[in-house]
Amino acid sequence: MFNGGSAQRLLASMPPRLAGLVERQAETAPDRPALISGDRVVTYSEFWQAIGRAKALLTAAGVVGGDRVMIVNENSIAAVTFIFAASDLDAWASPINARMSSREIDACIAYCGCRIVVYTIGDSQAASDHAARVQARPHDDPVFGKVAFGPTDTDARPEPVHAEKDRQTAVLLFSSGTTGAPKGVMLSHQAIMYMGGNMAELRNITASDVFYNITPVSHVIGLGAMLTTAIWAGGTSELVAQFSAANFVAALTADRITYVMGVPTIFARLLEYARTNSASLRSSRLRFIAVGGMPLDLTLKAQIEDAFGLELGNSYGMTEIAPVTRSRGATIGRSVGVVQPGIELRIVGDDGNDAAIGQKGEIWVKGPNLMLGYYRNEAANNDVRRADGFISTGDIGSMDRDGNLSLVGRTKDVIIHSGFNVYPVEVEAVLSQVPGVALVAVIGRSVDGNEEVIAYVQPAAGRQLDIAELDAWAKANLTAYKRPKEVILTSQLPIGPTGKILKAQLKADLVKAVKD
Repeated sequence: MFNGGSAQRLLASMPPRLAGLVERQAETAPDRPALISGDRVVTYSEFWQAIGRAKALLTAAGVVGGDRVMIVNENSIAAVTFIFAASDLDAWASPINARMSSREIDACIAYCGCRIVVYTIGDSQAASDHAARVQARPHDDPVFGKVAFGPTDTDARPEPVHAEKDRQTAVLLFSSGTTGAPKGVMLSHQAIMYMGGNMAELRNITASDVFYNITPVSHVIGLGAMLTTAIWAGGTSELVAQFSAANFVAALTADRITYVMGVPTIFARLLEYARTNSASLRSSRLRFIAVGGMPLDLTLKAQIEDAFGLELGNSYGMTEIAPVTRSRGATIGRSVGVVQPGIELRIVGDDGNDAAIGQKGEIWVKGPNLMLGYYRNEAANNDVRRADGFISTGDIGSMDRDGNLSLVGRTKDVIIHSGFNVYPVEVEAVLSQVPGVALVAVIGRSVDGNEEVIAYVQPAAGRQLDIAELDAWAKANLTAYKRPKEVILTSQLPIGPTGKILKAQLKADLVKAVKD
């Protein structure tokens, strides 16, 4: 069993830098497949050699340790290669999703002061469009394919370089959650490797496992919980640039994959596809499915487990520290499982003291995978840092006697209606139980010194919903102050690149509607 002592062993077994994991596999199993993209298969030996060539290209472009290298990408061999190459030069790899707008990408480039931007033009039309905008210089490689290099910023200032793996930034990931402007999260080589090694050991990942990586590698799940986990164990990652339910079912039917993890909305789309196309989600080879990144509705959990014939793993974490918990077999209620080895967690009440068993409080965490901080944002750092090295997650939860953590909501998402706290996740869970409901998002609407509960509901494909039925269900299952003042039916909730519902957009739409 992996425990605290094993956590120390895990830390001691890490190479000095993230790319050292690839080098290990290239030395011990050079011909084993490391990456798959479409019909391309790259062995660990080829992967390691490609990293070397990418390092040479970056060095020739003027990249030095401490520089920021932005990688505008969708999941691809090129994206992964340059993440490992840049970080192995002690530069900070900063992968961002190519499907972001030009305005958003330009803001990220300016924010982090990149030395250079790499565009994965061979695998992403969106990246190619961004590259054309700046007349990026193309390059073709036999393994990672076509990329393009933007102009070198000779005025970029490198950050200090540290020999220690727990002090040197490996990646700069942008985190906006669903509520605000992006923040650059600095993650060390140790933090990324701890994610991978921890998950590999706890979930008994082996070299025979094939991960279906549908989460962007610009996201902590895609990079840490998926890609690095597979590499740690010598497994294979199938990199999926854009999710397609049909392609996923084809991979299942071909018994090609063993492991998949994504946000709950991805699994909801798979269930909908299976229903409308009479498709099976069973596979003799698939052995592990898991969700993370957003709250999991219990009704959806049961539906997923029934469709796949597997227990659904659930975990809790965030870009700043992931994973924090994991489920161990069947979970109870809204539990996201027990605290991961090596992680310390507190439930802190309003009085600043630890909350009693079963009582709600703010979740504070620390561990070997904790971020180094938010880049160039001391106000945000000061906002989350707490005594003894903890950070406040902004999430509200409770712990039972067996150590199971349950999430209640986010402090910033709490709706205060007539002086009572309403947690959106609870209302969403209730409305999701109505037959024909695909997705629910609950937000607050400010009115005359109060807040109203507003529920957006997306019907499943081919289903029609009756607002009166939803209101009646809420009345039967929620106390009066928690019931939605208004239920808004929508054919499509706004979904971000990682599959999260964009509640900030819904709130903006509400404000606009009031002004209009």
